[in-house]
Amino acid sequence: MVLAAIIWGAQPVVVKSLLKEISPIIITLIRYIGVSAVLLIVLFMKDKRILPPTRWIFTLFLMGATGIALNNTLQFAGLQYSTAINCTLVSATTPVLTAILASVFLKEQLHAVQWGGIVISVTGVIFLVTHGSLEAISNFSFNYGDILFFCSQACWAVYSLLGRKIMTEFSPLAVTAWAGVAGTVLMGIVALWDGTTAAVNITATGIVSMSYLIFGGGVLAMTWWNCGVKEVGPSRAAIFTNIMPLVGMLLAVIFLGEQLSWREIIGGLWIVTGVYLTTHPQLSWRRKLADSYS
Repeated sequence: MVLAAIIWGAQPVVVKSLLKEISPIIITLIRYIGVSAVLLIVLFMKDKRILPPTRWIFTLFLMGATGIALNNTLQFAGLQYSTAINCTLVSATTPVLTAILASVFLKEQLHAVQWGGIVISVTGVIFLVTHGSLEAISNFSFNYGDILFFCSQACWAVYSLLGRKIMTEFSPLAVTAWAGVAGTVLMGIVALWDGTTAAVNITATGIVSMSYLIFGGGVLAMTWWNCGVKEVGPSRAAIFTNIMPLVGMLLAVIFLGEQLSWREIIGGLWIVTGVYLTTHPQLSWRRKLADSYS
């Protein structure tokens, strides 16, 4: 899970460089053509019966639309307007968004500590989006790229919730593969409609970057993450997402020359603290105090 988080943390830096050569739509399309093909081959080798049950086709379509098409395209488009540092920081809010949606749609109960964590994380995101300016809040002058990042993570949260029930009957590998197929079809339609199907001139560096997105972030990281979740459970797994913004910030400074100011540091600390409280309410100071007297 550490390796998966490191790979995903570096992903915005790779995409930021790749955007100089290819549009967000084409990046998403090529990436998931590769990811889906690899996963389907692996799935076929493990189990000859790879077609999903008919009753789950619509759910897989929705997962492809939210977790593949929208999540990737919004994130990649956001990198055209904002920094890789902000992308990794906003991406860390996924567990918080998932908890909110689970509370609303699945009626899961959230403790007071978790709601406090949600408030802290959202405050951190607002601080990042407005660059710490109260005037920006009053004038609704937000960073467009950061807003796209946030919408991207909301789509991933929906994808995660949709996958919870289907994965009780269908393997995580199969769900990932077929959701990828659905997302690829949708992105192909979008590419045709947008007129971005012309031949792509990509350099050797671009090919390496795309290979990283397909095999690193798309195949290895997803496989390792699913294996880790199976072993330690989703609650303990969530803490590993805190590695992603640290990796992303470090690599963005080193390879992209981005500046890490006090605003990113404060906003990042708020987000990571809020995520930790939301995903680990049992580690609150009150619970620790009670345990010390038991």
